[in-house]
This record gives sequence, structure tokens and C-alpha cells, in this order.
Amino acid sequence: MQSGAARRACGYRWALFTLVVASLAWLSPTAEALDSQRRLTQCLRRIWQVQQGLPQATIFSVRQTADGYLWLGTQTGLVRFDGVQFTSIRGRGDVSLENAWIHDLCEDTTGRLWVATDGDGLIRLQAGHDARRFGIADGLPSNNIRALVCDQAGALWVGTDRGLARLDDDRIVVVDRDQGPGNAAVFALCQAPDGTIWSGGRSNQLSSFRAGHWSRHALAELPADAAVHALLAAADGTLWAGTSVGLVRYQQGHTQRFTRADGLADDQVYALATGHGGVLWVGTKDGFCRLEHGEFECFRSRDGLSQSTVYTLCEDREGSLWVGTKHGLNEFVDRRTIPFTTSEGLPSNNTGPVCEDRDGGVWVGTLDAGLARYDGRRFSAVTQADGLPSNRVLALAGGQGPSLWVGTDHGLCRLENGRVAQTFTMRDGLPSDTVHSICHDPQGALWVGTAAGLAELRDGRFVAPAGQPSSPGLSIQSLVNCRWGLLAAARGGKLYRCTQRKIEEFSHRGLDSQDIDAFYNDADGLLWIGTRGSGLLLLDGDKAFRFTVKDGLYDDDIFGIIADDRGDMWMACSKGIFSVNRAQLRELAAGRSRTLKSSPFSPTDALRTIECTEGVQPGVWRMRDGRIWFSTIHGLLVIDPAHLHRDLPPTAVLVEDMIVNGQSQGSRPIAALPPGQNNIEFRYTALSFVSAARIAFRYRLEGFDRDWIAAGARREAFYTNLPPGGYRFRVMARGVDGTENEAASPVAFTVLPHFYQRRWFIPLCCAVAVLLAWGSVQLRVRQVRRQMRAVLAERTRIARELHDTLMQGFSGVTMEMQALSARIPASPERGTLDEIIRDAGVCLREARHSLMGLRTPRSEHSSLATDIAQAARQMADPRDIRLKLRLNETPRSLAPDVQYNLLRIAQEAVSNAVRHSRAASIEVALDCTPRELSLSVKDDGVGLATPDGRSEHAGHFGIVGMRERASDIGARFELASQPGQGTTVSVVLPRPAAGGTAPDDRQRG
Repeated sequence: MQSGAARRACGYRWALFTLVVASLAWLSPTAEALDSQRRLTQCLRRIWQVQQGLPQATIFSVRQTADGYLWLGTQTGLVRFDGVQFTSIRGRGDVSLENAWIHDLCEDTTGRLWVATDGDGLIRLQAGHDARRFGIADGLPSNNIRALVCDQAGALWVGTDRGLARLDDDRIVVVDRDQGPGNAAVFALCQAPDGTIWSGGRSNQLSSFRAGHWSRHALAELPADAAVHALLAAADGTLWAGTSVGLVRYQQGHTQRFTRADGLADDQVYALATGHGGVLWVGTKDGFCRLEHGEFECFRSRDGLSQSTVYTLCEDREGSLWVGTKHGLNEFVDRRTIPFTTSEGLPSNNTGPVCEDRDGGVWVGTLDAGLARYDGRRFSAVTQADGLPSNRVLALAGGQGPSLWVGTDHGLCRLENGRVAQTFTMRDGLPSDTVHSICHDPQGALWVGTAAGLAELRDGRFVAPAGQPSSPGLSIQSLVNCRWGLLAAARGGKLYRCTQRKIEEFSHRGLDSQDIDAFYNDADGLLWIGTRGSGLLLLDGDKAFRFTVKDGLYDDDIFGIIADDRGDMWMACSKGIFSVNRAQLRELAAGRSRTLKSSPFSPTDALRTIECTEGVQPGVWRMRDGRIWFSTIHGLLVIDPAHLHRDLPPTAVLVEDMIVNGQSQGSRPIAALPPGQNNIEFRYTALSFVSAARIAFRYRLEGFDRDWIAAGARREAFYTNLPPGGYRFRVMARGVDGTENEAASPVAFTVLPHFYQRRWFIPLCCAVAVLLAWGSVQLRVRQVRRQMRAVLAERTRIARELHDTLMQGFSGVTMEMQALSARIPASPERGTLDEIIRDAGVCLREARHSLMGLRTPRSEHSSLATDIAQAARQMADPRDIRLKLRLNETPRSLAPDVQYNLLRIAQEAVSNAVRHSRAASIEVALDCTPRELSLSVKDDGVGLATPDGRSEHAGHFGIVGMRERASDIGARFELASQPGQGTTVSVVLPRPAAGGTAPDDRQRG
């Protein structure tokens, strides 16, 4: 019991979901069924067969489920229909429905669909779950299931060819032979309003189950070998049984059988269904019937049914009737119009004038079958055999009392109480026997327009008005009594006015010559004129206005005009029927607008081409109930302007499927899609069957679309390469009545990003790039340091070698010269030798300074300016030369090799000035700007013979060395000198080079 309760709870949750999906439809007022005042032949019929996409044409069961879908049980499987597309249900999980022969379908109280098959057992379909099959192994009497019904307690009754079973909480109980049908075949099941379960099969007996007890009921009027194919319990307690020998009504133990003799289409009854208002639908082997008020109305294949044998009937929640036959699915829907043709009893479809008499009867003249009167249910005919001058009726007009005037091509007659009372021809004064129009003037006199002129009935004879032209071709097509008097329109474009029994040509400003076919004089005294090929004319006092196709009129051939109570003008034309708002016409005539909007009546509502009849008076008539009758070339068409739109339940809008990268996800909720799953297709539908093809959709993917996208009738939406993020798909449907409904459950989902699409990826890349750059700098610094250490090591080695060889030797030579000088007496030669010794000492000191620079790195606190000043003072002070220093500090970022070379250039330049220029003053300048670093040494000595210094003695390489050092650090070396004007040595180093490395270092790097 606990497991059963759990299953019930799950079922109830699913039922709640189903009710949410279909809440808009089921909480609203249900649409009415097919209008019982109309014949079935007047319904709009649609047929689906294999050519229209139906997978299998033989349909045994049609059911509409709570979500709004229509389900079809066919000979080869289960089909779901949304009004446009058929979807074959192949199966779910391990349960296959392919090629399953389906006898019956049933939806239980939890929204599950049960499928009765022939040989494949009982199958249960539940949304969001795999299907399950029940068969003999589960306790069913047989795998051949014939009928299903769900009782008020939620239990499912299963009729098989070997007896009856009851399924409750997946537990099957077989009904005992002694209690119920036993192992007899059960073909039909139903439940009465009081909860009684009825069953029938291959016998003339019925079984009923109520309050735990079974009872048997014999149908006395049926033979013993009869079979019960269908059962239906009506709301009033009546039980209807469709049998092999007719339709049986069983009530309180009494039976009544209906057969073909009673109007039933055929005695073999296969299907029963109830409709709104107590209507009973009966499906037979020769079409189906509607039983109402004790009368049968039948519809067979010769009336347009897809095939004679009707296996199933179903009335959906919009009031449409669905009929499944051996060869197709049929839908019957009330039209917005009511057609009357020979199928409804009209003598001929070639209709002419139409009008209403004072008793509410509708008179219709035909062009080949006389006159007919419609009393609200059927037509009665008056023909030439009944005294009518001709069966070609061209004009009708009401008379005094119950009389009716009828104009034909062979004279005029007057009908009294439906019988011909009097006839008039040319012998009675008519200008011609062909009568085109009839009209009464304000005094009550009768005027007749004929093919040869106008005439008035006086004292039993017709008299032509004074002044009427004697032209034999004066054919009066239409008449109207208006503010200008009696106007008569003649073929050829002439318009005449008859006042005081005199006729004259009517001229009006703006009224050109055109053929006039119809007049309409409205309540405001405006005269509307319909022409052949010239559009619509309006006469308003002394003004005339014309409206044509260029202004928005639907057609320029207008055969009839009438107005309704809603302010619309209805017109019959060569292209059918259309309406125009009267206020729009007045606005256009007043120049306050430039165009007008015509509303053509859709030909698809009549399922045929609509073309109204010309040359008959009147061709359109408004009845006292507000309905407008139009005469067409294929019968009559009735429109009720006040009820053009049916009151339908709101359309249920559903998203059927979400396809991700080609893989269907079904309708299950999806939280997130993996990275790369970003090509998405949505399939949606609207479950309305009245005008399914005319439903327009619009959708929006929130998070991607900025606005709604109009999709028209398309039921698919595609999105490719969606970026990562959260989305919500919404869809709305607009029905033919203009109302919009949105899907109750938008599809929400998230597209997950790849790792490189996440927010942290770009900052991480930037951090890695910075780290790589820092690492590269550190690596370069290490390389430079290694190079500098190598340079320092080499400098140390060179210093050691110089110290141990050259300087030691040089010191020894100096000491020997000093010893020699001590032994030589004072003389000029000794003075020369002492001078040489002093020069050698200076050179030795400079060499020691150079060695110290090679061996000892510069202090972090020393600078280039300090080093240059110190070196210059050491060389200038012993010679009593005035030294002027103008040295600015250089940036600490100056490369060591650059500083070293600049220092050596400065030393060499000062040394040359001290030793060779005989200068009295030397100026040393060091300047640093944002763009360059400059070093200059200027003396006021004797100068050089040549400015570039090429006249130096062999073996002297001071200037050449300075130039090479400048080139090594990327500096520009300049030497400026004039004889007797001193010498200036300058070095200019660009700042980027000043902060870089030596060219050799860069190349090595």
C-alpha cells in the first residue's frame, strides 16, 4: 500500500504539471461544439491522408490529452498531432511501438497515456519516463487489448479478447468469470456519471459493475449473435450501445434500437461520442451521424468524408469534431460563414437575387432552377411548373403584405403566400419581358427596370414615364429611391432620374459615364454606387467621390453594397466579398487620409473560390437578425458580422524539443550545457486545431536577442555559436483572433565556457606574460653579469701581466736612468736625462692608475664626473696649467663600459693637451640632457696642423684610440683644431646608448 501511495503521489505530481501546461486552455470557457443549426455539409472540412503527412491512414482511435495534443492510434503505430505536423512515437526505453496495431487510447487521472494494442499488450506512456508494457506475464488475460476506460478512482479497466481486468497501482486483478464478463471478449467499455462501469462484447448482453457487484443486462431487441462495438454513458443516465445490428438506447431496463430505417447511416456501428449540448455522434460503416432531438443527420463519403468506415469520433475542447476512418483523418469545424448549396437543398448553385420577406423567410432566385424559400431548416422551391414565368430569376422585391415580386427573363409575377398570383408581360405594358430590377417609390408605386426601359404599375398595367428615350437598347440595370428621387442606371453608363412620373438624364458634378450595377442609400442620405470596373462612388449632396483599387479598394467591380451595425460597408465583387470601414471612406473623401484598408473575406473559410453574381438585384441582402446573405456563382454565402470570430480557449504554447549540436534533448529541463555545445535548435508548437496553419509565432532568447523575432508560421528557431552565458527561450503564438499566448514554461539553460573563455583566463595570461618578461630580464641580467665577470677577469689578467712584465721592466729602466743621472755631473745632458726620468715617472704613475682601474671595480658611490675631475687634476697640477672643470653628474644607469671609455677618452685628451699643446688653460665639460650625453676637452694651445689629427708622428695613436673608444660605445667623436687657436675634443653619446651595453655586448647577447 505504501508503494502504491508513492506511485499515486508521483502520478499526482505529474498531473499537476500537466494541468500547469494546459491551464490556460482548461480554465477558460470551453468553445461551443459544431452549430446544430447548421447542416454538416456547411462545416469546414479538412482531410489528412498519407499525402498530407499522415503516417498511416487507418485510424482506430483519436484522443485529445490534457496538454492539448491529439493522439491517433493507427494500424501501424501511435501518432501525435499538433494541427500541422504528425509525429510518430517509435517507443521509449525498451518498449517499441513500431508497427503496433492500436485499438484504443486512454488518459488516466495522472496524465499518463495508455495504449491498447493487438498482440503487444498494454503500454503505458508517461512524460519524462520510459514506457512500460503489461502483458500476460503481468497478469493480463490476453495481449490482445480491445478497450480501455479509467474510472473515477483512478483505476484502469482493460478489456481483452479473453476477458476483463482491472489495473490499480500497477497491480492487475482479473475479473472472475462468474462475476463479470469472465473470459468472454470485451470490445467496449465506458463509465456512467454515477461511477458504474459498463462492458460489452460478442453477445447481446451488457455487464455492469457498481459498488463491488456485477450485473448482467440483456438487450432484448438484439439477436444472440450480435456484437457490441462501442458504449457511451450520457449525462442523463442513458446508455448508448453501438452494435453490429444498429444503435441501441438502454435506459432503466428498456431498450430502443435505431437502424437505417430510422435514418441511421448504417446498422454496423463502430464508434460513439458525445458532444456539447447533448449531441450524440455515431460512427458507422457508411459514414457518421449526428443524433439530436430524435433526428439523424448523416455525412457519408459522397458528401466529402475521406472513407465510409468510421472507427473513431472525438470532439476536442475547441468544439471541432475529429473523425477517423479507414482512409484518413477528418476535421469538422464551424466556418465563419454559412454556405448554402444543393447539398443543403438549394435548387441550384447558380444563384441570383436574394431578399427577406416580412415573416423572416429568405427568398433566393436562381438563374436556372426557379425560386426557393428558406424557412430556417429547409428549402422549398417555386418553379416554372408552379406558374413562374421562367426559371431564370433576375430580380426580387417585397410587396405589400405577404406578397413578393419576382422578375424573370420572361416577365414579372407576384407571389401571395408562396404561390404565383399574377403575371405581367409586354402584353401588360412592360417595355420588355426581361426584368432586371424592381423598386417602390415613396408613394408606394411599383417601378420596374427592364431590358427596354422603365415602367410604373398603374391600375393593373405598366406605363412608361414621360420623356423616356425610345432607344430599344435602354436597358435599366438597377433602381434606387433616394433624396434625388427615383434613380435608374442604364447599361452603357447613363443615369436617369424620375420625378413626378417624368424621366430625365441625371447629371452630377464628378459623376462620369460608367456602368452601375448596385445602389445603397444609407441612413444619413448618402448614396453609395457600385460600378463595373470603375470602383465605388459616393454622392454626398452636390459632391461626388470615387474610390478605386489605387486607394486601397479590394476590387473595382462591385455588384452589391450593404452596411452593418458596426460601421463597415460590405461589398460583393468579382473577387469575392470584402468590407471597408465607412469612417475610413468618409476620411478619404474629406482629404484627411490618403488610403483605406479593405478586409477581404478569406476564400479558405469557404474552401472554394468566392465570386459574387453580377447583374441580379439585389445580389446582397441584410436580414433583420443582422446576417448578410451574398449571392455567388456557387450558391449562397451567409456572414454574421457580429460573430466573425469564435470564442476559443487560449492557445496552449509548448516547446516540444531542444536539439543541441544535433542531439535531441526532449522536453526535459536542462541546467547547463558543456563547453562547445552551443548550436541549438528549438522546436515549438501551438495546440489549436481550428486554424493551426494561420497561427503566427514570435520568439526571443533572453541573453542573446535584444527584441522579439517574428517567425510567422515557422515552428523552429536556430542559434549557432552561442557565447557562454545564461539564456531563457520564450515563445508566443498569435491566433487568428489576434490574441497572444506565451509558453507557460520558458526553457532556461546555461552554456558553460571553455577554460580560455573564463574571466580569469586573460588576467592569468597577463600575469604569465609579465612573469616571462621578468624572467627574460633576469636571464639577460645574468648573462650580462657573466660577461662582465669575464671582462673583469680578463682585465685582471692583463693587469697582472702588465705589472709583472712591462711595469717591472719599466721601473727597472727608470731606476737605472736615475743611477746614471747621479753619476753624471751637472750638464745640459744631465738636465735632459732628468727630464726623461720625470716623464718616465709620470708614465709609470699613469700606468699604475690604469692597472688599478683594471683590477679594482669602481665604487658604488663614485661617479664619472668625479673620476674625470680626479684624473684631470693629477695630470694638470704638476705642469702649472689652469684647469677649469664643468662637470655634471651622469645617471646611475650609465653602463660601466661606457663610463670607462669616456674616462679614458677624457684622460687621453687632457694628457695630450698637457704634454703637447703648451696650453695655459684646459676646460673639461661633461653635460647630460634627456636626449644625449656630451664630453668635451678644450685647450688654448698651439693647435694641430690638420683638424683630423692625421699629421701625428708615427707611433702616436692617442687620437686614433679616442676615436675607436667612441665608436665602441656608439658615440660620435669630433676633433676641432686650428693652428694657434687650440684644440677641442668632443664626444656625443645618445641617451638610449648611454643606458645600454656596448656594441660587442649586444652582439654577444
